[in-house]
Amino acid sequence: MDEIDKYRERLHIALNAARICIFEVDLVRQLYTFFENAEVIFGVSGDTILRDVRPYSSLEPNEYRLAVSQYFSHPDDEEVINDAFKCILRGETVTYEARMRAAGSGFVWCSICVTPILEGGRPVRMIGVITDITDIKEKTDTLKHAVSLDSFTGLYNKEHAIDSINNILCKDRQLKHVLAVIDIDNFKNFNDTYGHDEGDKIIKGISENIKNMFGKTDIVGRFGGDEFIVFIRDFNNYEWLCDKLSSLLSFRVGKFSCTNSIGVSFFPQDAEDFSDLFKKADMALYHAKIKKERFVFFSDIERL
Repeated sequence: MDEIDKYRERLHIALNAARICIFEVDLVRQLYTFFENAEVIFGVSGDTILRDVRPYSSLEPNEYRLAVSQYFSHPDDEEVINDAFKCILRGETVTYEARMRAAGSGFVWCSICVTPILEGGRPVRMIGVITDITDIKEKTDTLKHAVSLDSFTGLYNKEHAIDSINNILCKDRQLKHVLAVIDIDNFKNFNDTYGHDEGDKIIKGISENIKNMFGKTDIVGRFGGDEFIVFIRDFNNYEWLCDKLSSLLSFRVGKFSCTNSIGVSFFPQDAEDFSDLFKKADMALYHAKIKKERFVFFSDIERL
């Protein structure tokens, strides 16, 4: 075995161990010219990929980029990839994360580092390194999810709930939403009478009850000791809402029965940001707790 073959063998072993593949693109001819070690990430050979994408070279530039993007990339990562390509055309090295596939394989989370090769100040080729980061991504997502949860109930914690609601209000301002603040009636007296162990069972019981009653697109969080919030996205059915709220007014955990009071505000009818929306729901909750075991809409306060 000569030195070149030894070098190639070492490189192949290293790329396999690190789950890395390397590619090269002739930007002028819109042609992938090299794809090494694709099997370790995509389960298909580099030759297969080169053969698949070769016909795209005859397309107009915008059509070429679209075809390549559809072949390799997840639709939700289109903006990230477009931004990366703009950097390359400016002659800048770029590193980004995206879900990738090849030859119809499943999507894999990858880190892609691409360096343009310049001639006369103009990018004519680019060389890229693709690294499989699926394990890292999954561990990171798991940690992020854990940080977003209240450790005792498994509901979203206060900080994450507020951030999530604010994001929805920024993106979906044309839709109607509902914020409900839920408080357990006489919970301090219950704790003082029966002890904190029984009180903890009540907290966990109502947490599970609330979580099971609302959809995955809604935000359910623990806002304080015995206070919870529910944010319902894209609301359009008052009868459905009243049925849900009525179901939350009383519940049973083991041998104990408890009741809740609920304050409700509407976006954008009552407020146009989370802070004001919460204040209005909290004001409605105050009125609900006067008599307990009922829900009050902020818009109905003046009629009470």
